[in-house]
Parts: sequence; C-alpha cells; structure tokens
Amino acid sequence: MNEEMFIQLLPKLLFISGEQGGRFPYSNGLLIEGNRRVLVDTGFGVSRREKILAGGRVDVIINTHFHLDHAYGNKYFPQAKIWVHTLDAPPIRSADQFMAYTGFSEPSDFPVPEHFPGGPSGREVDRELSDGEVLDFGDIALKVIHTPGHTRGHIALFEPQAGILFSGDIDLSSFGPWYGNVRSDLEEFVASINRLIDLNPKILVTSHAGIIGDHIPERLKRYAAMIDLRDEQILKHLQVPRGAADLLDRKIIFQRYPEPQKAYRFFEQTMLEKHLKRLVKQGKIVRKSDGKYKTCA
Repeated sequence: MNEEMFIQLLPKLLFISGEQGGRFPYSNGLLIEGNRRVLVDTGFGVSRREKILAGGRVDVIINTHFHLDHAYGNKYFPQAKIWVHTLDAPPIRSADQFMAYTGFSEPSDFPVPEHFPGGPSGREVDRELSDGEVLDFGDIALKVIHTPGHTRGHIALFEPQAGILFSGDIDLSSFGPWYGNVRSDLEEFVASINRLIDLNPKILVTSHAGIIGDHIPERLKRYAAMIDLRDEQILKHLQVPRGAADLLDRKIIFQRYPEPQKAYRFFEQTMLEKHLKRLVKQGKIVRKSDGKYKTCA
C-alpha cells in the first residue's frame, strides 16, 4: 500500500491518512488486518478507499461517532458490519435522527454538501458498543473508551500493549474542541479529555491532526484549556451588555464563517449558547430582562 496513505503502527494495525491531511471534510482512520478486516471510520477519501477495496473485503466498520466526515464512507462497504456506541447508533440508523442529533433543519444545511451528496442515509447498526468493552481481532485488541462531549456516543479506542490511543475528534487540532451540535456537551467534553490524560498513552492517533508521539498529556491539557480561553473571550465582549445575536456577529469562536455561512453560524451559535449557560451557572454573567447578557459586578 502507498506509504503516504498508510503508516504501520503495529504489524497488523495501520494508520490511514485522510486526503488533505485529514482536514474536514476528510478524516483519518485505522485499518486492522487481523482475524477480521476492520476499519475505524471511513472518511479518508476516494483514493484511500480504492486501495482498501483492492486489498479485499472489509468485515467490520467501527465508527467513533456519527458525523458524516467519519461515517459517510460506510456506504461504500455494504458487506461490512457497522459497530458504534449505543448513544450514536440512532443517527447512524436514521437520517431523521441524524438531523435531530445535529440540530440542522435540512440536510442541505450541512457544510460541503458536494462531498456528502444526498446527506445522511440510514444504515443498519449490527453491534452497539459500550464503555470498557474489549474488541478482540486476534493480534490486535482495542478497548472502547466512551468519550462523550463532541457527540453523545463518541468513543476512543485504546491498544494497551503499545499504548496506542485513537482519540477520534478529541483531535488536538489548532481550532480546539468542537461542540457545535445541539446534543454536544461542553462539560462532558472536558471530562473526556481528562479521562484520556489519565490513560497516559504513548502514541496518540487523531482523526484530524495525525499521529502525536510526544508531550501528549500537556497537549491534551492545552487543548482542554481552549474552552476556558473561549470563556474569557466571551467575558471580555460582555463588559458591555450584549445579546446573543450581537455575540454571534463578533465571530468569537470561528473568527470567520466560510461557505455555507448558514451552517457555520449555526455552529458558532450552538457553541456560544453552551458557553453562556456555563457562565451563568458559574455566576460570572447574568441575563437581563431584555435578553442581553452582562458580566457580574
């Protein structure tokens, strides 16, 4: 296989480098050549998919979560069994549930519709995963680590012998943690990052930032700290009372809204709402009778 596309982590465990460096709308994945042929996520792009298909049938697909840049490629492996955490099984099974879990009003709202033509489609889930399960594929066994926050059923996968952790969209990207769906949860995201820190992996493999082999706990801590930095940025903007719409126009989190702007404004709005609720709960801001927020004296 092309070395640029596939990197050997262990004799039967390969890292799949997604097209465009795994940047959205692509993602990185794993290929296990064990007693079954297994893919972890399917968002790596056409060129990688063709190489994998040329190597034989895929028996199992494990989706770290339901987002299309991780699961849209499932449809190109129709014989594969789909495994996903129980809490993310509904949006894999049903396009209607996909919409409910994201908060979009219609599939065309999703960014890069040309990359996901037709939007989400239902696919049978053959096995619902749970936290702590060990998935044994012969020479390779992966432990399921439930890491909610990005989505309710987001998982990481840990190979304990070599200390390899596939962390999915706890990805250490420069953007930072993303929780822009209605069922994403900011506090759960922080707890999940801390759980991965406690695992102390030797190698961190991520969906969008590749393979990381040094200073992993420190990098995860800095990644989590970006949530607090966003809090601080919002507080600075609320030295003067402002409504949610005014904050949205200030592009505090995304800094710019690429096309389709409607979708990215939705992401910003959803993430801002989570921060505002958190800051109100912490007693750092109040919501006035006119709907505007301001810092507490």
